[in-house]
Amino acid sequence: MKKLLLLLILANLSFSGTGQLLYPVSSDSMLQHDLIEVDGVFEYQGTAMKREFTNTLLFGGYIDESMKDRSFSKHNSTNRFGANGNGEIRFVRGSGKLFKRDSVTWMVKAGYVAVGNLQYGQDAFGLLFYGNSSYLNSTAILTNTKLDFTQFQKIGFGIVNKKNKSSFTLNLVNVQNYAEGFIRKGEISQNEDGSQIDMIMHGDFQYTQGSSFNKGLGASVDIDYRIRVPWLKQSFTTFQISAQNLGFAHIYKGVKSYEVDSNYTYSGFDFDAFRDGNNPFGSDFSLLDSLGIQSHDVKKTIFLPGYIQASKLIDIDSPKKVQSFFGIRLYPTFGSVPLVFAGAYWKAASFLHASASVSYGSFGNLKAGIYATLRLEKVMLMVGTDNIVGVVSKAGFGESVVTKLVWKLN
Repeated sequence: MKKLLLLLILANLSFSGTGQLLYPVSSDSMLQHDLIEVDGVFEYQGTAMKREFTNTLLFGGYIDESMKDRSFSKHNSTNRFGANGNGEIRFVRGSGKLFKRDSVTWMVKAGYVAVGNLQYGQDAFGLLFYGNSSYLNSTAILTNTKLDFTQFQKIGFGIVNKKNKSSFTLNLVNVQNYAEGFIRKGEISQNEDGSQIDMIMHGDFQYTQGSSFNKGLGASVDIDYRIRVPWLKQSFTTFQISAQNLGFAHIYKGVKSYEVDSNYTYSGFDFDAFRDGNNPFGSDFSLLDSLGIQSHDVKKTIFLPGYIQASKLIDIDSPKKVQSFFGIRLYPTFGSVPLVFAGAYWKAASFLHASASVSYGSFGNLKAGIYATLRLEKVMLMVGTDNIVGVVSKAGFGESVVTKLVWKLN
């Protein structure tokens, strides 16, 4: 049971997505070429669990007491862990036109998005990895534990302004998996020898069932609005307001829903036996019935985990050697704190650019990133990380890889 719970919460989260780089690149030149653009983002991060712990948990290995202690000591009453990973490919008809207007063209896109977020307290980590021995004659608080996870694919058609690169895309969305859980109030108390447990549990958990690829359909919009404004010393710069995956979906294949609203006391209880997958109550005991857990199938309409971002862009054609970028990203339909970021972009050579960033929020705390961009006549390739400490050190709190490819076809 312990391994199953970890896989549900962590392994699923490790394949999840947002889909936009912290510093999207702009250009003053008019869009004239057909383009293929490919973006990729993978990241997992938390505020308390160190990379050495999560890597061992996800990919195998032995978690010793000292490793647990190092992560446990970083926990407080409210902690976050999440992951995102996105793959999207776009074809932009830069040499064409739309509605008989030379300044407007079209694009098509396809993408995979999944995103998950876990909010939990120190006691939830302690019970799961230390067992009940650390909570004898005390109370473990599980209140405000929250899990969100959505996995979906999208295909879309968009309209593009060739001059300023602004665009609007309408997407058809296929929901593959969905899960949501919330413990509004949760307390587990034990006596001195652990033989009696008092439990207060009020919450719910919902998830899609089965292995079907299609469990629901929906629609979303992607918006990219860019405007040039006066900047320092009579120069100009481009600001962007963008929105990704704002929309909803209806899950018609059915969602399994569990609701609990009860207080329970049991004597002779061994929490470690329950944690390790055994039934401490006997073969004829029904946990769902005894705890007053109600189970039923429902159909559900959900908001997709979209975000809104405002940022200053980089002009890749600017003669300036160094440029700044900064911005903020908000998650209006998802349980994550806002992300703020800033950084510098450096043209080391005409074909090689480098940049660095600092950011705070989303699934983690303060982190730093580095990126390298290779710019050739027909191809631009960027690779980097939003979390350099997590990449090079096990003492970090996650890992991140970001990639971007732009290919001019004519």
